[in-house]
Order: sequence, then C-alpha cells, then structure tokens
Amino acid sequence: MNATAGMTNGEHSAADTAQVKEHLRAATDAAANAARDRAQQAQKWARSQWGGLQDRVEAQPYRAAAWALGIGLVVGILLTSLVRGRS
Repeated sequence: MNATAGMTNGEHSAADTAQVKEHLRAATDAAANAARDRAQQAQKWARSQWGGLQDRVEAQPYRAAAWALGIGLVVGILLTSLVRGRS
C-alpha cells in the first residue's frame, strides 16, 4: 500500500477529483459572468441605438418615411423576383 502523508491512493484520487470539480465550477462561474457582462453591454448599445433612431425619425419624419418606402420597394422587388424565379 502506497501511503503519502497518511493518505491512501483512494483518498488522493478523491482529493484530486474534488480539486478538479472546484476548478470547473470556478471556470463555469467566470464564463457565466463574462457572458452576462457582454449581454448587458449589448443591451445598453441596442437601447442607445434605438433611442437615436427614434430621435432622428422625430426630427425628420418625411425623410424616415421616404427611407421606409424605398426599403419596402426594394424588398418587394426582390420577393417578386424570387417568386417568379421558382415558377
């Protein structure tokens, strides 16, 4: 029997397993915190962009309407060409 400092092989492997589990828990917590931080940053950025868009639309409603109509026209042409292409 190989005993080191009063511990058997089974006790060493149990201690090693516990240490590995603790490292994995710490890594999981760090990854979760990093993901939460990035999600919060993305949410703040999206809110600021949305607020800026609202301000621009309120300041220039005719220009925003023209952009919306132009985008709608382009999307309509693309969809029409896709539908006709399948026939």
